[in-house]
Amino acid sequence: MYEPKFNLTHSIVNSLVKLERERIIIQKSGFTPRAVTRVKNDSKSVNLFHLAHIIGANITLKDAERLAEGKNLDVQDAKLIILNNFRNTLEFTRSSTANTYIDVDLNILLHLNKIMVTTWKESWEAKFRTSGEEIDVNLDNWVDLRDKNIEAIRIQETLLSLIEWYKTQQGKIDPVIRIAIFIYRLMRISPFVAANKLTLIAIADLLLYKNGYIEETFLPITRNFDIYGDEYIESWTSALAGNEDLTLWVERFVRNLSNDMLDVKEKLQKLSTDEEKTTRRPFLDLNKRQLKILRYLQNIPAVKREDYVHMMDVSTMTAFRDLDDLVKKKLLKIDGKGRGTKYMLKNR
Repeated sequence: MYEPKFNLTHSIVNSLVKLERERIIIQKSGFTPRAVTRVKNDSKSVNLFHLAHIIGANITLKDAERLAEGKNLDVQDAKLIILNNFRNTLEFTRSSTANTYIDVDLNILLHLNKIMVTTWKESWEAKFRTSGEEIDVNLDNWVDLRDKNIEAIRIQETLLSLIEWYKTQQGKIDPVIRIAIFIYRLMRISPFVAANKLTLIAIADLLLYKNGYIEETFLPITRNFDIYGDEYIESWTSALAGNEDLTLWVERFVRNLSNDMLDVKEKLQKLSTDEEKTTRRPFLDLNKRQLKILRYLQNIPAVKREDYVHMMDVSTMTAFRDLDDLVKKKLLKIDGKGRGTKYMLKNR
Protein backbone atom coordinates (compact mmCIF):
# COMPACT_ATOMS: atom_id res chain seq x y z
CA MET A 1 0.00 0.00 0.00
CA TYR A 2 1.15 3.55 -0.78
CA GLU A 3 2.87 5.25 2.18
CA PRO A 4 3.42 9.02 1.83
CA LYS A 5 6.08 10.94 3.71
CA PHE A 6 5.16 14.16 5.54
CA ASN A 7 5.41 15.85 8.94
CA LEU A 8 2.46 17.33 10.82
CA THR A 9 3.94 20.79 11.41
CA HIS A 10 2.62 23.69 13.48
CA SER A 11 1.85 25.48 10.22
CA ILE A 12 -0.40 22.64 9.04
CA VAL A 13 -2.18 22.36 12.40
CA ASN A 14 -2.77 26.12 12.65
CA SER A 15 -4.13 26.26 9.08
CA LEU A 16 -6.44 23.31 9.75
CA VAL A 17 -7.79 25.00 12.87
CA LYS A 18 -8.38 28.21 10.90
CA LEU A 19 -10.04 26.27 8.08
CA GLU A 20 -12.43 24.47 10.42
CA ARG A 21 -13.22 27.67 12.35
CA GLU A 22 -14.17 29.55 9.19
CA ARG A 23 -16.18 26.61 7.87
CA ILE A 24 -18.20 26.37 11.09
CA ILE A 25 -18.85 30.12 11.08
CA ILE A 26 -20.14 29.90 7.51
CA GLN A 27 -22.40 26.97 8.32
CA LYS A 28 -23.76 28.36 11.60
CA SER A 29 -23.92 32.14 11.14
CA GLY A 30 -27.27 32.37 9.37
CA PHE A 31 -26.32 34.69 6.53
CA THR A 32 -29.19 36.11 4.50
CA PRO A 33 -30.61 33.73 1.86
CA ARG A 34 -29.91 36.25 -0.89
CA ALA A 35 -26.25 36.50 0.14
CA VAL A 36 -25.90 32.71 0.20
CA THR A 37 -27.54 32.39 -3.23
CA ARG A 38 -25.28 35.06 -4.68
CA VAL A 39 -22.10 33.44 -3.34
CA LYS A 40 -23.28 30.05 -4.58
CA ASN A 41 -23.90 31.40 -8.08
CA ASP A 42 -20.68 33.39 -8.05
CA SER A 43 -18.77 30.24 -7.15
CA LYS A 44 -19.96 28.56 -10.35
CA SER A 45 -18.90 31.43 -12.57
CA VAL A 46 -15.62 32.03 -10.69
CA ASN A 47 -14.77 28.34 -11.15
CA LEU A 48 -15.18 28.69 -14.91
CA PHE A 49 -13.48 32.10 -15.05
CA HIS A 50 -10.32 30.79 -13.36
CA LEU A 51 -10.34 27.56 -15.35
CA ALA A 52 -10.47 29.73 -18.46
CA HIS A 53 -7.34 31.50 -17.24
CA ILE A 54 -5.65 28.15 -16.56
CA ILE A 55 -6.26 26.95 -20.12
CA GLY A 56 -5.70 30.34 -21.76
CA ALA A 57 -9.27 31.05 -22.83
CA ASN A 58 -10.01 34.76 -23.13
CA ILE A 59 -13.41 35.29 -21.50
CA THR A 60 -14.84 37.86 -19.10
CA LEU A 61 -16.50 37.13 -15.78
CA LYS A 62 -19.81 37.94 -17.44
CA ASP A 63 -19.06 35.28 -20.08
CA ALA A 64 -18.30 32.84 -17.27
CA GLU A 65 -21.65 33.65 -15.68
CA ARG A 66 -23.42 32.84 -18.92
CA LEU A 67 -21.55 29.55 -19.25
CA ALA A 68 -22.37 28.67 -15.64
CA GLU A 69 -26.04 29.21 -16.48
CA GLY A 70 -25.72 26.81 -19.44
CA LYS A 71 -25.88 29.55 -22.08
CA ASN A 72 -23.77 29.62 -25.23
CA LEU A 73 -21.30 32.37 -26.08
CA ASP A 74 -21.17 34.01 -29.47
CA VAL A 75 -17.56 32.91 -29.81
CA GLN A 76 -15.95 30.11 -31.79
CA ASP A 77 -13.26 28.66 -29.54
CA ALA A 78 -12.42 25.01 -28.94
CA LYS A 79 -11.51 25.88 -25.36
CA LEU A 80 -15.16 26.61 -24.64
CA ILE A 81 -15.73 22.86 -24.95
CA ILE A 82 -13.33 22.37 -22.06
CA LEU A 83 -15.18 24.94 -19.95
CA ASN A 84 -18.52 23.32 -20.71
CA ASN A 85 -17.08 19.91 -19.85
CA PHE A 86 -15.75 21.19 -16.53
CA ARG A 87 -19.12 22.73 -15.76
CA ASN A 88 -20.61 19.29 -16.38
CA THR A 89 -18.17 17.70 -13.92
CA LEU A 90 -19.26 20.20 -11.27
CA GLU A 91 -22.91 19.44 -11.95
CA PHE A 92 -22.24 15.71 -11.77
CA THR A 93 -20.34 16.05 -8.48
CA ARG A 94 -23.19 18.02 -6.95
CA SER A 95 -25.93 15.75 -8.26
CA SER A 96 -27.98 13.75 -5.78
CA THR A 97 -26.71 10.50 -7.28
CA ALA A 98 -23.07 11.40 -6.81
CA ASN A 99 -23.68 12.87 -3.38
CA THR A 100 -25.38 9.71 -2.15
CA TYR A 101 -23.63 6.79 -3.79
CA ILE A 102 -20.26 7.69 -5.27
CA ASP A 103 -17.03 6.79 -3.54
CA VAL A 104 -13.46 7.19 -4.75
CA ASP A 105 -12.53 4.25 -6.97
CA LEU A 106 -11.17 3.57 -10.45
CA ASN A 107 -14.61 3.98 -12.01
CA ILE A 108 -15.22 7.48 -10.65
CA LEU A 109 -11.72 8.63 -11.63
CA LEU A 110 -12.29 7.38 -15.16
CA HIS A 111 -15.80 8.83 -15.30
CA LEU A 112 -14.58 12.33 -14.46
CA ASN A 113 -11.91 11.99 -17.13
CA LYS A 114 -14.59 10.91 -19.59
CA ILE A 115 -16.65 14.02 -18.89
CA MET A 116 -13.57 16.20 -19.32
CA VAL A 117 -12.55 14.87 -22.74
CA THR A 118 -16.06 14.50 -24.24
CA THR A 119 -16.17 16.05 -27.75
CA TRP A 120 -12.88 17.84 -27.06
CA LYS A 121 -10.96 15.85 -29.65
CA GLU A 122 -12.29 13.03 -31.78
CA SER A 123 -9.11 11.00 -31.33
CA TRP A 124 -9.34 11.04 -27.53
CA GLU A 125 -11.15 8.60 -25.33
CA ALA A 126 -11.31 8.35 -21.57
CA LYS A 127 -8.88 5.63 -20.55
CA PHE A 128 -6.00 4.86 -18.25
CA ARG A 129 -2.55 4.50 -19.79
CA THR A 130 -2.23 0.74 -19.95
CA SER A 131 0.01 -0.01 -22.90
CA GLY A 132 2.51 2.78 -23.27
CA GLU A 133 0.21 5.35 -24.89
CA GLU A 134 1.68 8.78 -25.40
CA ILE A 135 0.33 11.28 -22.88
CA ASP A 136 -1.28 14.35 -24.39
CA VAL A 137 0.46 17.36 -22.84
CA ASN A 138 -2.04 19.87 -24.20
CA LEU A 139 -2.75 22.51 -21.52
CA ASP A 140 -0.90 20.43 -18.93
CA ASN A 141 2.18 21.86 -17.22
CA TRP A 142 2.01 19.21 -14.49
CA VAL A 143 2.73 16.20 -16.65
CA ASP A 144 6.50 16.79 -16.69
CA LEU A 145 6.52 16.07 -12.95
CA ARG A 146 5.05 12.59 -13.36
CA ASP A 147 6.93 9.53 -12.14
CA LYS A 148 8.27 8.05 -15.37
CA ASN A 149 9.37 4.93 -13.51
CA ILE A 150 5.75 3.81 -13.15
CA GLU A 151 5.21 1.42 -16.05
CA ALA A 152 1.93 1.71 -17.94
CA ILE A 153 0.94 -1.85 -17.04
CA ARG A 154 1.28 -0.93 -13.34
CA ILE A 155 -0.83 2.24 -13.41
CA GLN A 156 -4.10 0.68 -12.28
CA GLU A 157 -2.29 -1.32 -9.61
CA THR A 158 -0.63 1.91 -8.39
CA LEU A 159 -3.96 3.70 -8.37
CA LEU A 160 -5.58 0.94 -6.34
CA SER A 161 -2.77 1.20 -3.78
CA LEU A 162 -3.36 4.96 -3.51
CA ILE A 163 -7.14 4.53 -3.18
CA GLU A 164 -6.65 1.90 -0.48
CA TRP A 165 -4.39 4.29 1.45
CA TYR A 166 -6.91 7.12 1.11
CA LYS A 167 -9.75 5.00 2.45
CA THR A 168 -7.88 3.27 5.26
CA GLN A 169 -6.58 6.60 6.62
CA GLN A 170 -10.10 7.95 7.11
CA GLY A 171 -10.40 8.94 10.76
CA LYS A 172 -6.62 8.74 11.19
CA ILE A 173 -5.46 11.65 9.02
CA ASP A 174 -7.35 14.90 8.54
CA PRO A 175 -9.39 14.76 5.30
CA VAL A 176 -7.77 17.88 3.82
CA ILE A 177 -4.32 16.37 4.30
CA ARG A 178 -5.52 13.12 2.71
CA ILE A 179 -6.92 15.08 -0.25
CA ALA A 180 -3.65 17.00 -0.69
CA ILE A 181 -1.63 13.79 -0.70
CA PHE A 182 -4.12 12.06 -3.01
CA ILE A 183 -3.87 14.87 -5.58
CA TYR A 184 -0.08 14.94 -5.42
CA ARG A 185 0.17 11.20 -5.97
CA LEU A 186 -2.29 11.34 -8.87
CA MET A 187 -0.15 14.06 -10.43
CA ARG A 188 2.88 11.78 -10.11
CA ILE A 189 0.99 8.86 -11.67
CA SER A 190 -0.66 10.95 -14.46
CA PRO A 191 -2.96 8.00 -15.09
CA PHE A 192 -4.92 9.27 -18.09
CA VAL A 193 -4.07 9.48 -21.76
CA ALA A 194 -5.48 13.03 -21.92
CA ALA A 195 -6.59 15.89 -19.66
CA ASN A 196 -4.70 14.74 -16.56
CA LYS A 197 -4.39 18.20 -14.98
CA LEU A 198 -8.00 19.23 -15.59
CA THR A 199 -9.32 15.88 -14.39
CA LEU A 200 -7.21 16.13 -11.23
CA ILE A 201 -8.70 19.55 -10.48
CA ALA A 202 -12.16 18.04 -10.94
CA ILE A 203 -11.19 15.19 -8.59
CA ALA A 204 -9.98 17.71 -5.99
CA ASP A 205 -13.35 19.43 -6.25
CA LEU A 206 -15.15 16.09 -5.80
CA LEU A 207 -13.12 15.11 -2.72
CA LEU A 208 -13.49 18.50 -1.05
CA TYR A 209 -17.21 18.46 -1.81
CA LYS A 210 -17.68 14.93 -0.44
CA ASN A 211 -15.83 15.92 2.75
CA GLY A 212 -17.97 19.00 3.36
CA TYR A 213 -15.57 21.76 2.36
CA ILE A 214 -17.52 23.00 -0.65
CA GLU A 215 -21.15 21.91 -0.28
CA GLU A 216 -22.14 24.75 2.08
CA THR A 217 -19.16 27.06 1.62
CA PHE A 218 -19.01 27.25 -2.18
CA LEU A 219 -15.23 27.33 -2.49
CA PRO A 220 -14.24 27.73 -6.18
CA ILE A 221 -11.39 25.19 -6.36
CA THR A 222 -10.11 26.33 -9.77
CA ARG A 223 -9.36 29.74 -8.25
CA ASN A 224 -7.08 28.01 -5.77
CA PHE A 225 -5.13 26.11 -8.44
CA ASP A 226 -5.02 29.19 -10.68
CA ILE A 227 -3.80 31.74 -8.14
CA TYR A 228 -1.40 29.41 -6.35
CA GLY A 229 -0.41 27.30 -9.36
CA ASP A 230 3.24 28.37 -9.53
CA GLU A 231 3.58 27.99 -5.78
CA TYR A 232 2.24 24.43 -5.96
CA ILE A 233 4.60 23.43 -8.76
CA GLU A 234 7.46 24.84 -6.70
CA SER A 235 6.43 22.76 -3.68
CA TRP A 236 6.08 19.62 -5.82
CA THR A 237 9.51 20.22 -7.34
CA SER A 238 10.88 20.63 -3.84
CA ALA A 239 9.27 17.33 -2.83
CA LEU A 240 10.91 15.53 -5.73
CA ALA A 241 14.28 16.93 -4.69
CA GLY A 242 13.71 15.85 -1.08
CA ASN A 243 12.84 12.17 -1.36
CA GLU A 244 9.15 13.02 -1.93
CA ASP A 245 8.65 14.66 1.46
CA LEU A 246 5.22 16.27 1.03
CA THR A 247 5.32 18.52 4.09
CA LEU A 248 5.77 21.79 2.17
CA TRP A 249 3.03 20.90 -0.33
CA VAL A 250 0.56 20.00 2.42
CA GLU A 251 1.41 23.19 4.33
CA ARG A 252 0.73 25.38 1.32
CA PHE A 253 -2.42 23.59 0.19
CA VAL A 254 -4.04 23.69 3.65
CA ARG A 255 -2.96 27.30 4.23
CA ASN A 256 -4.33 28.50 0.91
CA LEU A 257 -7.56 26.58 1.35
CA SER A 258 -8.06 28.17 4.77
CA ASN A 259 -7.43 31.62 3.27
CA ASP A 260 -10.00 30.90 0.56
CA MET A 261 -12.50 29.84 3.22
CA LEU A 262 -11.88 33.12 5.06
CA ASP A 263 -12.54 35.02 1.82
CA VAL A 264 -15.89 33.24 1.40
CA LYS A 265 -16.90 34.04 4.98
CA GLU A 266 -15.99 37.70 4.62
CA LYS A 267 -17.87 37.92 1.33
CA LEU A 268 -20.99 36.40 2.92
CA GLN A 269 -20.70 38.79 5.85
CA LYS A 270 -20.34 41.81 3.57
CA LEU A 271 -23.22 40.80 1.29
CA SER A 272 -25.49 40.14 4.27
CA THR A 273 -24.55 43.46 5.88
CA ASP A 274 -25.01 45.35 2.61
CA GLU A 275 -28.40 43.74 2.10
CA GLU A 276 -29.53 44.75 5.56
CA LYS A 277 -28.40 48.33 4.90
CA THR A 278 -30.14 48.36 1.52
CA THR A 279 -33.45 47.38 3.08
CA ARG A 280 -33.19 50.48 5.28
CA ARG A 281 -32.03 53.00 2.62
CA PRO A 282 -30.64 53.07 -0.94
CA PHE A 283 -26.91 52.47 -1.01
CA LEU A 284 -25.45 55.87 -1.92
CA ASP A 285 -28.08 56.19 -4.67
CA LEU A 286 -26.18 53.78 -6.90
CA ASN A 287 -27.84 52.34 -10.00
CA LYS A 288 -28.04 48.62 -10.75
CA ARG A 289 -25.01 48.74 -13.07
CA GLN A 290 -22.85 50.31 -10.39
CA LEU A 291 -23.94 47.78 -7.80
CA LYS A 292 -23.22 45.01 -10.27
CA ILE A 293 -19.67 46.20 -11.04
CA LEU A 294 -18.92 46.44 -7.32
CA ARG A 295 -19.96 42.80 -7.05
CA TYR A 296 -17.78 41.80 -10.02
CA LEU A 297 -14.80 43.51 -8.45
CA GLN A 298 -15.07 41.18 -5.47
CA ASN A 299 -13.76 38.45 -7.79
CA ILE A 300 -11.62 40.22 -10.39
CA PRO A 301 -8.88 42.76 -9.59
CA ALA A 302 -9.82 45.59 -11.95
CA VAL A 303 -11.84 46.65 -15.01
CA LYS A 304 -11.23 49.09 -17.81
CA ARG A 305 -13.88 51.44 -19.15
CA GLU A 306 -14.28 49.36 -22.30
CA ASP A 307 -14.85 46.28 -20.12
CA TYR A 308 -17.69 48.16 -18.40
CA VAL A 309 -19.19 49.11 -21.77
CA HIS A 310 -19.16 45.46 -22.86
CA MET A 311 -20.37 44.02 -19.55
CA MET A 312 -23.21 46.51 -19.03
CA ASP A 313 -24.07 47.10 -22.68
CA VAL A 314 -23.90 50.90 -22.32
CA SER A 315 -22.24 53.77 -24.17
CA THR A 316 -18.72 54.96 -23.41
CA MET A 317 -20.09 58.17 -21.87
CA THR A 318 -22.47 56.27 -19.58
CA ALA A 319 -19.59 54.04 -18.51
CA PHE A 320 -17.49 57.12 -17.72
CA ARG A 321 -20.26 58.71 -15.67
CA ASP A 322 -20.98 55.52 -13.71
CA LEU A 323 -17.33 54.80 -12.92
CA ASP A 324 -16.46 58.43 -12.19
CA ASP A 325 -19.38 58.58 -9.74
CA LEU A 326 -18.05 55.50 -7.94
CA VAL A 327 -14.61 57.12 -7.72
CA LYS A 328 -16.12 60.34 -6.30
CA LYS A 329 -18.01 58.29 -3.71
CA LYS A 330 -14.69 56.67 -2.78
CA LEU A 331 -15.86 53.16 -3.69
CA LEU A 332 -13.38 52.78 -6.53
CA LYS A 333 -9.87 54.03 -7.16
CA ILE A 334 -8.04 54.65 -10.44
CA ASP A 335 -4.79 53.15 -11.68
CA GLY A 336 -3.15 54.35 -14.89
CA LYS A 337 -4.08 56.98 -17.47
CA GLY A 338 -5.89 57.24 -20.79
CA ARG A 339 -7.01 54.02 -22.46
CA GLY A 340 -4.98 52.05 -19.92
CA THR A 341 -7.00 53.41 -16.97
CA LYS A 342 -8.16 50.66 -14.63
CA TYR A 343 -10.78 50.87 -11.89
CA MET A 344 -10.52 48.78 -8.74
CA LEU A 345 -12.10 48.63 -5.29
CA LYS A 346 -10.94 51.37 -2.96
CA ASN A 347 -10.10 48.95 -0.15
CA ARG A 348 -7.75 46.84 -2.31
